[in-house]
Amino acid sequence: MSIGAQTIIVGRNIEVTEPIKDYVESKVERIHKHFDSIIQNHDIHVVLSVLKNRKGGNQKVEITINLKGGHVIRCHSSEENVYASIDTVIDKIEAQLRKYKTKIYSKIHTGKSVKEYGIPEEIVNNRVPSEILEQVQSYKAPKIIKVKRFKMKPLEPEQAIEMLHDCGHPFYMFLNIYSNKIACVYEREDGGFGLIEPEFLQVSN
Repeated sequence: MSIGAQTIIVGRNIEVTEPIKDYVESKVERIHKHFDSIIQNHDIHVVLSVLKNRKGGNQKVEITINLKGGHVIRCHSSEENVYASIDTVIDKIEAQLRKYKTKIYSKIHTGKSVKEYGIPEEIVNNRVPSEILEQVQSYKAPKIIKVKRFKMKPLEPEQAIEMLHDCGHPFYMFLNIYSNKIACVYEREDGGFGLIEPEFLQVSN
């Protein structure tokens, strides 16, 4: 495990017993074993919760890793058994980190800068690991193939939720009349709604 890195386990509406905690930590060790060079000293946050008013698959486990440069790796899983949720979310987070690692090595392989990712110099100067060389060589960066523009009128968040229901999309963007910021509402797994607003940071050159 990276020096200074911690696994932070939090329970919401569920008691995190010692067996559950030990199981989570043993599984997280897999992540450190294969992706320590990527994670470095960043904490791994694990949140266990029980989804109310949901039949089946209500044992939710979410893992979040906040990496340098604002990059966030996050996955969740909801199963009927908390241990099954842990197993599934570990598989998902490993897949996400594998894609992230392939993307970084693809940039290194093509001579592009990876400064924003905070990758150690010894990795940048080394050759691409043989086990991911094929994926790196075949990696294709995502491309925007369509741009859609629309008039965004000021709305209250509650009005935006109504628009969300009407349009049938998983999210709805709008101009928040209270904050004068572009915002987004979305439906949560627990049946409630979430509101996302930007928090602008000063960009350093």
